Amino acid sequence: MSSCSDWIPTLWTEFIHRQFEIQHLPRLGQWGLMSDTAIFLAPWGGPRGRYLASRQVPSGTPPFQDWKVWTIPALTWLRIPCRTDQVQATLALAREKLRNHPEWRWEGSVHESYPEGYRNPSTDQFHLMIAVLPR
Repeated sequence: MSSCSDWIPTLWTEFIHRQFEIQHLPRLGQWGLMSDTAIFLAPWGGPRGRYLASRQVPSGTPPFQDWKVWTIPALTWLRIPCRTDQVQATLALAREKLRNHPEWRWEGSVHESYPEGYRNPSTDQFHLMIAVLPR
C-alpha cells in the first residue's frame, strides 16, 4: 500500500470538488474519519470503508446520491491540536500520556477534526480525536 501522503490529499481534493452536491445540508464540522483500528490511515474502498473525508451533518441524515453516512458513537474524546507534520509525534505523545493515566484506555480509531478556515496543512492546526474509555 502506498503512503497515506500519496492518496489522502487526492481524497480531500475530490471531497472539496464535490461538496457542492451536499451544500443543502447543514455544515456542523469537517472530519477525516477512520473505521479500522488495525490499519492506520487505510484508504476508503472495498465492502467497508477505512478512511473517509467528510462533513458532519445532523444525526439521522439519510444517504444522498453516492455519499455515505457514518454514525460515530458517543464517547469521551481526547482532543489534541496538531499540524500535519506533527501527527506521528502527537500520537506517540498521546500513547505515552495514556500509559501514565491507567484509568483511561485508547478505544478505537483516530479521527481528525478540521476547524472552519482550515486551508494550509503545513501551517494550520486541526485536532486529532482519540476515543478513551475508563478501564
